[in-house]
Amino acid sequence: MGGVVKQYCIIGAGACGLPVVKAFIERGIPFDCFEALSDVGGIWNPQSAHVVYGSTYLNSSKKLSKYPDYDFPEEWPHYLSRAQAQDYLRSYAREFGLYDHIKFNSRVASAERIDGRWRIQIEGESKRRSYDGLIVANGHHWHPNWPSYPGSFTGEILHSHDVKSKEQLKGKRVLVVGAGNSAVDILDDAAHDGARAVHSMRRSYYFFPKLILGKPADAFIDKTSRWPLPRSMMRYLYWWGLRITVGSHWKYNLPAPDHKLFEAHPTACTLYLDHIAHGRIVTKPGIERLDGKRVHFTDGTSDDFDLIVYATGFRPSFPFMDQSLILDSQGRSKLFIHTFHRELDDFFVAGLFEPAEGGVWQIADYQARLIAAF
Repeated sequence: MGGVVKQYCIIGAGACGLPVVKAFIERGIPFDCFEALSDVGGIWNPQSAHVVYGSTYLNSSKKLSKYPDYDFPEEWPHYLSRAQAQDYLRSYAREFGLYDHIKFNSRVASAERIDGRWRIQIEGESKRRSYDGLIVANGHHWHPNWPSYPGSFTGEILHSHDVKSKEQLKGKRVLVVGAGNSAVDILDDAAHDGARAVHSMRRSYYFFPKLILGKPADAFIDKTSRWPLPRSMMRYLYWWGLRITVGSHWKYNLPAPDHKLFEAHPTACTLYLDHIAHGRIVTKPGIERLDGKRVHFTDGTSDDFDLIVYATGFRPSFPFMDQSLILDSQGRSKLFIHTFHRELDDFFVAGLFEPAEGGVWQIADYQARLIAAF
């Protein structure tokens, strides 16, 4: 005898929600997928208020970025632009017939677990929908993390989330705070179009060239990591390779990282280090305090700026539900392998990770298959 057919709810049709939709279709699992926008793509969709910076390129190369079962066009470059990323996600959704299974312009207002079922309220609907399980894929690169410093700044302050075009930097003395990929993308435009580009970092990261021996750095690392050597030895070889190709941090007036290679997400960049070498970007340590338009740094120096951009990352946020189901008191994931609730067998999260090696989309695909299999 067949059992009772269960119906699931998937929230989000961005890069991490799409493979969940595909995996559920392939396994014949009934579901409704709700997407707040009128198209797929999440932060790559220009309709989104949280769309990534206009000059953004994927940090991972196309070999490691693509979904395992869907290639990029052969003629596309190693690293995709924002527009190409969105084109790829739309093409993926069309190729596997995902569009017909997604309810667009449907924003989830609340999700509650009551008497063993999930009650989902969609904005504009009078009645709540009921489901046997919930998969959350709303992304975690949209809720800005704001730092706090003594004093006040009387110039313009933006988070990298709100910088959408290099026009916002033109002719300004720009200070970018933070060391991730958003920071170096914005600094590249500030170095060309701003009056002055200064980079402040409280802690430093490893800066990778995007190409090694003419091949994407991540593809080179992925291939060599398969050599039959202990991982500790491979990391030692990578560290020496980085010293040879890039050099020591102090040569760029950068603080040395306080962690080992691949213990945190490295920053993939080539132009950033070139800008430093040519004096187009000046590096500074962390901020000590703010005073009008003057910023004082921890090394005792200070400078005047028109604009501060905080490229200080994002915090996971799930405003439509009880966040304690996912995050601990420090705002960190408490899920098993960032996917499974440790007690509820009807609740899952997709995309709540930041890999130090490899592309997000590939891992999200494996994660989706794992959820569907479970």
